[in-house]
Amino acid sequence: MAKVKRDERVCPFCAETIKASAIRCRFCHSDVTPLVAPEGPAKPQVRSRPKARAAEAVEVAEADEPKGTEETEETEETEEAVATATSPRARLASLSLHERLTVVLALLVALAAAGVGSMWWQAEHGSATVAPGGTLVGDDARTEVLVAGADLAQRTLSYDYKTLANDMEVARARMTASFRKQYDSTMAEVRANTTKNKIVLQTVAVSSAIISATEHKARVLVFVNQTTTAGTGKNANQQALQSSLVITLTRGGGDWAISKLKMLG
Repeated sequence: MAKVKRDERVCPFCAETIKASAIRCRFCHSDVTPLVAPEGPAKPQVRSRPKARAAEAVEVAEADEPKGTEETEETEETEEAVATATSPRARLASLSLHERLTVVLALLVALAAAGVGSMWWQAEHGSATVAPGGTLVGDDARTEVLVAGADLAQRTLSYDYKTLANDMEVARARMTASFRKQYDSTMAEVRANTTKNKIVLQTVAVSSAIISATEHKARVLVFVNQTTTAGTGKNANQQALQSSLVITLTRGGGDWAISKLKMLG
C-alpha cells in the first residue's frame, strides 16, 4: 500500500489517493469535500533594504609643503588636527542636530529591516515553531494537524463490504499500536454483518478545529457526515447521520497517527 503524503487524502468512494484540497476525485469523478481550502495566488515578496547614509566627510585643506622649522611644526599640528577630526566620534560631533537624527533613524530602519527579513525567511521555509509553553504555532504546522485529523477520521470510519480488507489496511497504516488493537477488535465484530448485509459506510469530514497541539501530540475536533447503505439496488436502505468526534494524534519522527477516537454524538 502506497504511503499517503501530508497534502493528500483517500477518496471515500474509490479509496484512491487524491489531493487534500480536491473537490472531485480524478479516478471515479465523485464530488468530495475538500479538507483544506485551495491555496490562493502567492503574495509578492517585498524586501526592504534601507541604506544608511554615511556621514559627510570632513574636508581638510592640505598644508603647504614645509620650507623651514616653523612650517614643519605647523604641518605636524595640522596633521594631528586632521587625524582627530576624521575619527568617528569627531565626525558625529561635527554634524548638526538634524544630521544626527537622520543617521540614527537610518540605523533604526536598517535594524527593523533585518528583523522583517528574518520573519520573512521563517515564513518562506514554513518552519514549525513551538511556543515557550510547548504549543505548536505557525500556519503550516497547524494546517498539517487539521488535515491529518480530518483524513484519519475518514479512514477509520469508512469502509465498503466489497473492499473491506483493503479499507482496513488503509486505516491501520496510520494508527498507533495500541489503537490498532482496539480497531481490529471492533472490526472483527462488525465484519461478518458488513459482508452479509452488504454495508457501505461513507464518512466525510466537513470541518475540523484544533483543541490543543504540541510538537508530538494534538487533539482535534472533527465534524463528519456519515451515510450508511445496506443492500443494493431497489432493496438498498440508506441512513444519514451527522456526528462529531475528538481525535487524539501522536507523532514520533514521521507522520501523525491516530491514537484515540471518542464519539461525541
